[in-house]
Amino acid sequence: MPKVTEDNLFIAHKLDIEFEPSEFKLDEWGNVDFYYKKDNLLVLLEVEKSQKHPNTNVAKVWPYLEENPKIKVLLIQIIREENRAPKNRIALCDFLGQKMENVFPDRFRFIKSNWADNKANEINKSITSKMEELA
Repeated sequence: MPKVTEDNLFIAHKLDIEFEPSEFKLDEWGNVDFYYKKDNLLVLLEVEKSQKHPNTNVAKVWPYLEENPKIKVLLIQIIREENRAPKNRIALCDFLGQKMENVFPDRFRFIKSNWADNKANEINKSITSKMEELA
């Protein structure tokens, strides 16, 4: 297990999804920290601890969706407190996530949240809602 995955495993365990404890390869576009796959639904979890360009972790899902038209994706992006990415790059995550929801209205949903243990319930409610939208 890569060190970054190991460092963020505690967050994956607090969410109501049985994520695989390994990265998911988005073909040639990169890897995602954690994933859960059932039928044609792929739930991806990116945890941003030290990434200075977290917007790239949203953007890399776009070409994967283009190349895999039968897959539906829920991307969950968690920003850890110690992440020091510039505010404009964090804002680009929201912009890209919304744009991708517009381009793939029946196939893509995005959740971004700052991490705190007391936010797990709120994030889990969002996950349930977004998964229902994609069902």
